[in-house]
Amino acid sequence: MPFALRRTHSRLERAVADVPLRSRWRSGLGSRRLSRCKRATTGDGLTDELKRQAAFRWLGDEAEAQRLQQEQTYHYVRWTFLVAVAAVIAGLIAVGLALLG
Repeated sequence: MPFALRRTHSRLERAVADVPLRSRWRSGLGSRRLSRCKRATTGDGLTDELKRQAAFRWLGDEAEAQRLQQEQTYHYVRWTFLVAVAAVIAGLIAVGLALLG
């Protein structure tokens, strides 16, 4: 392997292993709007590539968080609706029994 590739590869490994650096990039992405984040995914060079990968991971995490929130909201609305329907049915049964007795 040529020296330049070996050196770049080891720098890449060190940068990827640098968790605080990736955390700073991810927090920086969190404060940006989606369009600015997408613009961060363009560029060239070692640092830009690492930031691009962090941006893609962040976008994936945001999409997953949004999906989970939508799923939880769906379940909450569904159960609320079912409880309301059960309450109406129980009320009708109570009124029917009251009228019979």
